[in-house]
Amino acid sequence: MTARRLAMAGIFALTLSAHMPHPVIAQRPHRSGLWVELGLGPSLTRVSCSDCSEVTRGSGPVGSTRVGLALSDRVMLGLEIASQVDTRFGFTSTDSSGIARNETFAIIVLWYPWDAGLFLKGGTGVATGEITVEPDAVAPSVPIVSIGEGVGMTFGVGWDFTLSRHIALTANATSWISAIGDIVLSDGAVEDVIASRYGLTIGLTIR
Repeated sequence: MTARRLAMAGIFALTLSAHMPHPVIAQRPHRSGLWVELGLGPSLTRVSCSDCSEVTRGSGPVGSTRVGLALSDRVMLGLEIASQVDTRFGFTSTDSSGIARNETFAIIVLWYPWDAGLFLKGGTGVATGEITVEPDAVAPSVPIVSIGEGVGMTFGVGWDFTLSRHIALTANATSWISAIGDIVLSDGAVEDVIASRYGLTIGLTIR
């Protein structure tokens, strides 16, 4: 009788378990075909040059756009355009009269080492730097704009927070290194300018 009761209790437990609602496990975004990501966040910039007496620092928002193609379930190839603007830039700590825009156009690779959302990023491409010095308020004149071009590299780490199979919020911690060469200003040239940017962005990814 005891064995029969145990068997009936076991059958009842299995039947009840089969009809109980199970927790829904969120799927990660699929990694195939085309993908697009738009991101925005704060950033810090460190600027040095061969003849500068000090390393200057600035800050400003950074925006990035990525578009690409999945090569496999763990490797994604893309093009990244990242732009940062500092409205109080100067090559010395006492100067904040310029507006600096730094952009990087890079071919990037995203590598997902595991099935989770963690990924590593690396890439290289072209970097541009634009410095605009506003005219003196006492003696107005045309703003002076100087542009430098060179090589850009980018490295970073990120995580996809799944919203649905095709959509995710993507958090990024990224560095961009831009060797933009010489910047010619009204009082002379600033040689071998290297801008290092460090940004934290939140983006929307569609795959």
